[in-house]
Amino acid sequence: MYLFECEATFGADPDEVWKVWTDVASWPEWDVSKEIAQLDGSFEPGARGWAKQRGNLGGSFTITEVDPGRRWVSECAVPLGTVTFEHLVEPAPGGCVRIVKRASVQGGSGPLLRLLAPKMRRDTAASLANLQRRVGP
Repeated sequence: MYLFECEATFGADPDEVWKVWTDVASWPEWDVSKEIAQLDGSFEPGARGWAKQRGNLGGSFTITEVDPGRRWVSECAVPLGTVTFEHLVEPAPGGCVRIVKRASVQGGSGPLLRLLAPKMRRDTAASLANLQRRVGP
């Protein structure tokens, strides 16, 4: 079940965006929803991490797919299901980059998480704006 998609296009080097977006330990510096984040090992499929949401409990995630410099996917287990986050980095005309984050949920938690989707989308949009400030000119 689809939850949301956020995207942003701005002036930045795609490689720099990729570098910051995949530096899990630095997420709390620009991602408004993260208080703590860590990755156990290299940023590659099968790597497991843990993140604490601001004001909520923490949870683990697994990197399931990586197309270096272009796309990565992570999954988070939730009661009765899984939330999948897809992250895209694409060069855009005029020295710009287009970034996209999509979220979907599989399993019985779908209806509950759908209620949280508007806040998740707002937080993601704010985080992408912070990412832009961090890597932009």
